[in-house]
Amino acid sequence: MDKQSDLVESLIRTAGRRTEPPDDAYVRVLGAATAAFREKTARRRERTWALWAGAAAALVFAIALMFRWEPPGAQREELARIVRVIGSAEQATGDVWQPLADSQAPLTRGIKLRTLAGGRLGLMLPGGASLRLAAETEVMLDAPGQLYVQRGTIYVDGGADTARPALTIVTPAGTARELGTQFELRVASGALRLRVREGSVAIDRGGRSTTGAAGEEISIDVMGGIQRASIATDATDWQWAEAVAPAPDIDGKSAASLIAWVARETGRRLRYESPVVEARASTVILHGNIRNLPPLDALEAMLATTDLEYVIDGDTMEIRARTDRLPAP
Repeated sequence: MDKQSDLVESLIRTAGRRTEPPDDAYVRVLGAATAAFREKTARRRERTWALWAGAAAALVFAIALMFRWEPPGAQREELARIVRVIGSAEQATGDVWQPLADSQAPLTRGIKLRTLAGGRLGLMLPGGASLRLAAETEVMLDAPGQLYVQRGTIYVDGGADTARPALTIVTPAGTARELGTQFELRVASGALRLRVREGSVAIDRGGRSTTGAAGEEISIDVMGGIQRASIATDATDWQWAEAVAPAPDIDGKSAASLIAWVARETGRRLRYESPVVEARASTVILHGNIRNLPPLDALEAMLATTDLEYVIDGDTMEIRARTDRLPAP
Protein backbone atom coordinates (compact mmCIF):
# COMPACT_ATOMS: atom_id res chain seq x y z
CA MET A 1 0.00 0.00 0.00
CA ASP A 2 3.01 2.35 0.84
CA LYS A 3 4.52 1.65 -2.59
CA GLN A 4 1.28 2.68 -4.26
CA SER A 5 1.19 5.96 -2.25
CA ASP A 6 4.78 6.74 -3.25
CA LEU A 7 3.91 6.08 -6.90
CA VAL A 8 0.90 8.47 -6.85
CA GLU A 9 2.95 11.16 -5.09
CA SER A 10 5.68 10.82 -7.70
CA LEU A 11 3.21 11.22 -10.57
CA ILE A 12 1.67 14.34 -9.04
CA ARG A 13 5.06 15.98 -8.58
CA THR A 14 6.04 15.10 -12.14
CA ALA A 15 2.83 16.65 -13.57
CA GLY A 16 3.45 19.93 -11.76
CA ARG A 17 0.98 22.79 -11.22
CA ARG A 18 -2.13 22.86 -13.56
CA THR A 19 -1.84 25.51 -16.28
CA GLU A 20 -4.59 28.16 -16.24
CA PRO A 21 -6.68 28.29 -19.49
CA PRO A 22 -6.04 31.21 -21.83
CA ASP A 23 -8.36 34.19 -21.53
CA ASP A 24 -9.70 33.84 -25.09
CA ALA A 25 -10.63 30.19 -24.49
CA TYR A 26 -12.46 31.19 -21.32
CA VAL A 27 -14.37 33.86 -23.23
CA ARG A 28 -15.35 31.38 -25.99
CA VAL A 29 -16.63 28.81 -23.49
CA LEU A 30 -18.58 31.44 -21.57
CA GLY A 31 -20.13 32.74 -24.81
CA ALA A 32 -21.16 29.28 -25.91
CA ALA A 33 -22.76 28.54 -22.55
CA THR A 34 -24.63 31.87 -22.58
CA ALA A 35 -25.92 31.27 -26.13
CA ALA A 36 -27.12 27.79 -25.21
CA PHE A 37 -28.96 29.16 -22.17
CA ARG A 38 -30.62 31.91 -24.24
CA GLU A 39 -31.68 29.42 -26.95
CA LYS A 40 -33.24 27.13 -24.36
CA THR A 41 -35.06 30.10 -22.80
CA ALA A 42 -36.30 31.22 -26.25
CA ARG A 43 -37.63 27.74 -27.02
CA ARG A 44 -39.48 27.66 -23.73
CA ARG A 45 -40.95 31.10 -24.47
CA GLU A 46 -42.03 29.93 -27.98
CA ARG A 47 -43.79 26.91 -26.49
CA THR A 48 -45.60 29.18 -24.07
CA TRP A 49 -46.72 31.48 -26.90
CA ALA A 50 -47.76 28.46 -28.97
CA LEU A 51 -49.97 27.27 -26.14
CA TRP A 52 -51.55 30.72 -25.86
CA ALA A 53 -52.00 30.94 -29.64
CA GLY A 54 -53.65 27.51 -29.73
CA ALA A 55 -56.02 28.51 -26.96
CA ALA A 56 -56.86 31.74 -28.79
CA ALA A 57 -57.50 29.88 -32.05
CA ALA A 58 -59.79 27.44 -30.26
CA LEU A 59 -61.68 30.39 -28.77
CA VAL A 60 -62.08 32.03 -32.19
CA PHE A 61 -63.30 28.74 -33.70
CA ALA A 62 -65.77 28.30 -30.85
CA ILE A 63 -67.09 31.83 -31.41
CA ALA A 64 -67.44 31.12 -35.15
CA LEU A 65 -69.38 27.96 -34.42
CA MET A 66 -71.57 29.89 -31.99
CA PHE A 67 -72.47 32.38 -34.72
CA ARG A 68 -73.18 29.54 -37.18
CA TRP A 69 -75.44 27.74 -34.72
CA GLU A 70 -79.01 27.33 -35.82
CA PRO A 71 -82.01 26.51 -33.66
CA PRO A 72 -83.08 22.83 -33.59
CA GLY A 73 -86.16 23.67 -35.65
CA ALA A 74 -84.03 24.93 -38.54
CA GLN A 75 -81.76 21.89 -38.35
CA ARG A 76 -84.79 19.60 -38.65
CA GLU A 77 -86.16 21.37 -41.71
CA GLU A 78 -87.00 18.87 -44.41
CA LEU A 79 -84.60 19.17 -47.35
CA ALA A 80 -85.58 16.03 -49.27
CA ARG A 81 -87.79 12.96 -49.16
CA ILE A 82 -87.03 9.49 -50.48
CA VAL A 83 -89.38 8.33 -53.21
CA ARG A 84 -87.50 5.43 -54.81
CA VAL A 85 -84.64 3.09 -53.91
CA ILE A 86 -83.26 0.61 -56.42
CA GLY A 87 -80.55 -1.76 -55.23
CA SER A 88 -78.32 -0.76 -52.33
CA ALA A 89 -78.14 2.73 -50.82
CA GLU A 90 -76.95 4.05 -47.45
CA GLN A 91 -77.26 7.15 -45.28
CA ALA A 92 -75.17 8.73 -42.52
CA THR A 93 -75.29 11.76 -40.23
CA GLY A 94 -71.62 11.38 -39.28
CA ASP A 95 -69.14 8.72 -40.30
CA VAL A 96 -71.33 5.69 -39.62
CA TRP A 97 -73.21 4.48 -42.71
CA GLN A 98 -76.43 2.48 -42.43
CA PRO A 99 -78.68 0.82 -45.03
CA LEU A 100 -81.30 3.18 -46.44
CA ALA A 101 -84.86 1.89 -46.54
CA ASP A 102 -87.43 2.89 -49.16
CA SER A 103 -89.45 5.16 -46.87
CA GLN A 104 -91.15 8.52 -46.76
CA ALA A 105 -89.04 9.77 -43.83
CA PRO A 106 -87.90 13.39 -44.25
CA LEU A 107 -84.18 14.04 -44.73
CA THR A 108 -82.69 17.02 -42.90
CA ARG A 109 -79.53 19.12 -42.97
CA GLY A 110 -76.22 17.28 -42.72
CA ILE A 111 -77.52 13.90 -43.85
CA LYS A 112 -75.24 12.12 -46.31
CA LEU A 113 -76.53 9.68 -48.90
CA ARG A 114 -74.68 7.25 -51.12
CA THR A 115 -75.54 4.53 -53.59
CA LEU A 116 -73.47 1.39 -53.94
CA ALA A 117 -72.65 -0.57 -57.09
CA GLY A 118 -75.86 -1.12 -59.06
CA GLY A 119 -77.87 1.11 -56.73
CA ARG A 120 -79.98 4.14 -57.62
CA LEU A 121 -81.93 6.61 -55.52
CA GLY A 122 -84.80 9.00 -56.23
CA LEU A 123 -85.56 12.03 -54.01
CA MET A 124 -88.11 14.84 -54.01
CA LEU A 125 -86.92 18.31 -52.98
CA PRO A 126 -89.09 21.14 -51.62
CA GLY A 127 -90.89 22.92 -54.43
CA GLY A 128 -91.32 19.79 -56.54
CA ALA A 129 -87.79 19.36 -57.89
CA SER A 130 -86.53 15.81 -58.36
CA LEU A 131 -83.00 14.64 -57.49
CA ARG A 132 -81.74 11.26 -58.65
CA LEU A 133 -78.50 9.46 -57.81
CA ALA A 134 -76.83 6.98 -60.13
CA ALA A 135 -74.75 4.07 -58.85
CA GLU A 136 -71.68 4.83 -56.68
CA THR A 137 -72.68 8.41 -55.93
CA GLU A 138 -72.30 10.31 -52.64
CA VAL A 139 -74.03 13.57 -51.73
CA MET A 140 -74.75 15.63 -48.62
CA LEU A 141 -77.82 17.79 -47.99
CA ASP A 142 -76.52 21.17 -46.84
CA ALA A 143 -79.34 23.72 -46.89
CA PRO A 144 -82.56 24.50 -48.80
CA GLY A 145 -81.60 24.77 -52.44
CA GLN A 146 -78.03 23.55 -51.94
CA LEU A 147 -76.28 20.18 -51.82
CA TYR A 148 -72.76 18.80 -52.05
CA VAL A 149 -71.80 16.07 -54.50
CA GLN A 150 -68.62 14.35 -53.38
CA ARG A 151 -68.49 11.88 -56.28
CA GLY A 152 -70.65 10.12 -58.84
CA THR A 153 -73.54 11.16 -61.07
CA ILE A 154 -76.77 12.98 -60.28
CA TYR A 155 -79.80 14.01 -62.35
CA VAL A 156 -81.94 17.04 -61.53
CA ASP A 157 -85.42 17.82 -62.80
CA GLY A 158 -86.41 21.29 -61.66
CA GLY A 159 -90.13 20.62 -62.13
CA ALA A 160 -92.79 23.09 -63.13
CA ASP A 161 -92.56 25.43 -60.11
CA THR A 162 -90.61 28.43 -61.42
CA ALA A 163 -91.02 30.29 -58.10
CA ARG A 164 -88.83 27.89 -56.13
CA PRO A 165 -85.18 28.83 -55.42
CA ALA A 166 -82.67 27.68 -58.03
CA LEU A 167 -80.65 24.66 -56.95
CA THR A 168 -76.92 25.10 -56.32
CA ILE A 169 -74.71 22.01 -56.47
CA VAL A 170 -71.23 22.23 -54.96
CA THR A 171 -68.60 19.67 -56.02
CA PRO A 172 -64.83 19.34 -55.59
CA ALA A 173 -64.49 20.23 -59.28
CA GLY A 174 -66.80 23.27 -59.46
CA THR A 175 -70.22 24.66 -58.61
CA ALA A 176 -73.32 24.25 -60.80
CA ARG A 177 -76.40 26.49 -60.70
CA GLU A 178 -79.52 25.24 -62.44
CA LEU A 179 -81.79 27.70 -64.18
CA GLY A 180 -85.09 25.77 -64.38
CA THR A 181 -83.99 22.66 -66.14
CA GLN A 182 -83.29 18.95 -66.49
CA PHE A 183 -79.63 17.99 -66.40
CA GLU A 184 -77.07 15.40 -65.39
CA LEU A 185 -73.86 16.19 -63.50
CA ARG A 186 -70.96 13.76 -63.09
CA VAL A 187 -67.97 14.25 -60.74
CA ALA A 188 -64.92 11.98 -60.99
CA SER A 189 -61.24 12.47 -60.08
CA GLY A 190 -61.38 16.27 -60.16
CA ALA A 191 -63.15 16.37 -63.54
CA LEU A 192 -66.72 17.49 -64.23
CA ARG A 193 -69.21 16.53 -66.94
CA LEU A 194 -72.49 18.35 -67.52
CA ARG A 195 -75.30 17.17 -69.78
CA VAL A 196 -78.26 19.51 -70.23
CA ARG A 197 -81.58 18.08 -71.34
CA GLU A 198 -83.78 21.14 -70.87
CA GLY A 199 -83.17 24.76 -69.92
CA SER A 200 -79.61 25.80 -69.01
CA VAL A 201 -76.98 25.32 -66.30
CA ALA A 202 -74.10 27.60 -65.24
CA ILE A 203 -70.85 26.10 -63.91
CA ASP A 204 -68.39 28.17 -61.86
CA ARG A 205 -64.86 26.81 -61.62
CA GLY A 206 -61.79 28.74 -60.53
CA GLY A 207 -63.43 32.11 -61.18
CA ARG A 208 -64.59 31.14 -64.67
CA SER A 209 -68.25 30.68 -65.56
CA THR A 210 -69.43 28.32 -68.30
CA THR A 211 -73.05 27.87 -69.38
CA GLY A 212 -74.54 24.80 -71.00
CA ALA A 213 -77.82 24.85 -72.94
CA ALA A 214 -80.29 22.11 -73.82
CA GLY A 215 -78.72 19.39 -75.96
CA GLU A 216 -75.16 20.24 -74.86
CA GLU A 217 -72.55 18.13 -73.08
CA ILE A 218 -69.69 20.01 -71.41
CA SER A 219 -66.60 18.23 -70.05
CA ILE A 220 -64.12 20.11 -67.83
CA ASP A 221 -60.87 18.29 -67.08
CA VAL A 222 -58.67 18.61 -63.98
CA MET A 223 -56.67 21.42 -65.62
CA GLY A 224 -59.79 23.42 -66.47
CA GLY A 225 -59.85 22.51 -70.17
CA ILE A 226 -63.33 22.58 -71.69
CA GLN A 227 -64.77 20.36 -74.41
CA ARG A 228 -68.29 20.64 -75.82
CA ALA A 229 -70.38 18.01 -77.57
CA SER A 230 -74.03 17.36 -78.40
CA ILE A 231 -76.44 14.95 -76.72
CA ALA A 232 -79.99 14.18 -77.82
CA THR A 233 -82.75 14.74 -75.30
CA ASP A 234 -84.06 11.21 -76.02
CA ALA A 235 -80.63 9.50 -75.90
CA THR A 236 -80.28 6.21 -74.05
CA ASP A 237 -77.79 7.93 -71.69
CA TRP A 238 -80.79 9.33 -69.79
CA GLN A 239 -82.52 6.01 -69.19
CA TRP A 240 -80.93 5.37 -65.79
CA ALA A 241 -82.57 8.57 -64.52
CA GLU A 242 -85.93 7.73 -66.11
CA ALA A 243 -86.01 4.39 -64.27
CA VAL A 244 -85.81 6.10 -60.87
CA ALA A 245 -88.17 8.99 -61.66
CA PRO A 246 -90.78 9.76 -58.97
CA ALA A 247 -94.06 8.43 -60.34
CA PRO A 248 -97.07 10.77 -60.25
CA ASP A 249 -100.37 9.75 -58.72
CA ILE A 250 -102.47 8.98 -61.80
CA ASP A 251 -105.44 7.29 -60.16
CA GLY A 252 -108.51 9.23 -61.20
CA LYS A 253 -106.46 11.47 -63.54
CA SER A 254 -106.80 11.86 -67.29
CA ALA A 255 -104.68 9.90 -69.75
CA ALA A 256 -103.44 13.27 -71.08
CA SER A 257 -101.68 14.03 -67.77
CA LEU A 258 -99.80 10.72 -67.83
CA ILE A 259 -98.92 11.16 -71.49
CA ALA A 260 -97.45 14.63 -70.84
CA TRP A 261 -95.38 13.31 -67.92
CA VAL A 262 -93.96 10.42 -69.95
CA ALA A 263 -93.07 12.69 -72.88
CA ARG A 264 -91.11 15.03 -70.57
CA GLU A 265 -89.40 12.23 -68.65
CA THR A 266 -88.20 10.59 -71.85
CA GLY A 267 -87.17 13.83 -73.53
CA ARG A 268 -89.53 13.42 -76.48
CA ARG A 269 -91.78 15.82 -78.28
CA LEU A 270 -95.45 15.03 -77.93
CA ARG A 271 -97.76 14.82 -80.92
CA TYR A 272 -101.39 13.72 -81.21
CA GLU A 273 -102.66 12.01 -84.32
CA SER A 274 -105.57 14.45 -84.54
CA PRO A 275 -107.48 16.98 -82.42
CA VAL A 276 -110.09 14.28 -81.84
CA VAL A 277 -107.48 11.95 -80.30
CA GLU A 278 -106.13 14.78 -78.15
CA ALA A 279 -109.62 15.54 -76.86
CA ARG A 280 -110.17 11.85 -76.19
CA ALA A 281 -106.98 11.67 -74.08
CA SER A 282 -108.32 14.47 -71.89
CA THR A 283 -111.57 12.62 -71.16
CA VAL A 284 -110.20 9.10 -70.56
CA ILE A 285 -109.80 8.59 -66.79
CA LEU A 286 -107.14 6.19 -65.52
CA HIS A 287 -107.28 3.98 -62.43
CA GLY A 288 -104.52 2.27 -60.49
CA ASN A 289 -100.89 3.31 -59.96
CA ILE A 290 -97.64 3.15 -61.87
CA ARG A 291 -95.31 2.77 -58.91
CA ASN A 292 -91.89 1.31 -59.78
CA LEU A 293 -92.56 1.31 -63.53
CA PRO A 294 -90.29 3.21 -65.96
CA PRO A 295 -92.19 5.93 -67.86
CA LEU A 296 -92.74 4.11 -71.17
CA ASP A 297 -93.67 0.87 -69.41
CA ALA A 298 -96.16 2.79 -67.27
CA LEU A 299 -97.70 4.42 -70.34
CA GLU A 300 -98.05 1.11 -72.14
CA ALA A 301 -99.66 -0.53 -69.12
CA MET A 302 -102.16 2.28 -68.58
CA LEU A 303 -103.12 2.81 -72.23
CA ALA A 304 -103.70 -0.93 -72.66
CA THR A 305 -107.05 -0.45 -70.91
CA THR A 306 -108.09 2.43 -73.21
CA ASP A 307 -108.70 3.04 -76.90
CA LEU A 308 -105.38 4.94 -77.20
CA GLU A 309 -101.85 3.85 -78.04
CA TYR A 310 -98.45 5.46 -78.49
CA VAL A 311 -95.85 5.15 -81.25
CA ILE A 312 -92.24 6.33 -81.04
CA ASP A 313 -91.12 8.11 -84.19
CA GLY A 314 -87.53 9.30 -83.75
CA ASP A 315 -87.55 11.94 -80.99
CA THR A 316 -91.35 12.21 -81.11
CA MET A 317 -94.01 10.27 -79.23
CA GLU A 318 -97.31 10.20 -81.12
CA ILE A 319 -100.62 9.29 -79.51
CA ARG A 320 -103.06 7.53 -81.79
CA ALA A 321 -106.44 5.86 -81.67
CA ARG A 322 -106.19 2.08 -81.50
CA THR A 323 -107.14 0.59 -84.84
CA ASP A 324 -108.10 -2.69 -83.18
CA ARG A 325 -110.68 -0.85 -81.05
CA LEU A 326 -112.42 0.98 -83.91
CA PRO A 327 -116.00 -0.11 -84.64
CA ALA A 328 -116.44 -2.45 -87.60
CA PRO A 329 -117.70 -0.76 -90.83
